[in-house]
Amino acid sequence: MHDCRWVFQQDNDPKHTSCDVKNDLEIHLSGWVLPWPFYSPDLNPIENVWAILKKNIEKKVKSIVIQKKSITNDIFFALIRKEWDDLDNNVIVNCINSMRSRIETCIDAEGGHTKY
Repeated sequence: MHDCRWVFQQDNDPKHTSCDVKNDLEIHLSGWVLPWPFYSPDLNPIENVWAILKKNIEKKVKSIVIQKKSITNDIFFALIRKEWDDLDNNVIVNCINSMRSRIETCIDAEGGHTKY
């Protein structure tokens, strides 16, 4: 890693653009933060993975609620962990492999709205 040049990239979520965060990045990563347009689409493949996990977890939670069982923090965190562990690696690979199409679609839309 020491021989590689790394660049830090983040979206424009308000918590990432606060004065404190900007100042900290300028102090610790000056020149190593990728500039990013204000209204850029979120093309990070991990966002799709989170959406899939969220959908799966919501189904499980609804099932538990329908059975009129209570959901403690321990049960909820165990459910999240199980869904993460059970996530098929192909789901993640497919999200990553979709990047070329996502970027091409974004370029075609000139940074505007896309289906992603």
